Amino acid sequence: MKEYTKEEMEHMHRMMNGESAWDRMKRKSREEPLVPAGVALTCFALVAATVGVKTGNKAYANNMFRLRVAAQGFTIVAMVGGSLYYTYKEQKQKEALAQLQERSKTEPTKKDA
Repeated sequence: MKEYTKEEMEHMHRMMNGESAWDRMKRKSREEPLVPAGVALTCFALVAATVGVKTGNKAYANNMFRLRVAAQGFTIVAMVGGSLYYTYKEQKQKEALAQLQERSKTEPTKKDA
């Protein structure tokens, strides 16, 4: 009988029972932790810029608007980088599975020996 990894068990559970929006958000945050960090930094910079505008501190507000743009850029880079990483990882898993299947076809079984 095959032993399944934790990731495989979670994937099968999602496929059979579906996945709520909250569960999907938690899973994606675990997979790509830099994206939520970038979103949080963007929100912080936007709120801080709003405070700077309200208090009349133009230099502070301008710096926070610049930070917001940088944080948004960081978030986009994190999203693209994570997407490329998981695509590469998935491709390597498929290649490994194909090699394993090829090996199992060519190697003699215990019955043959």
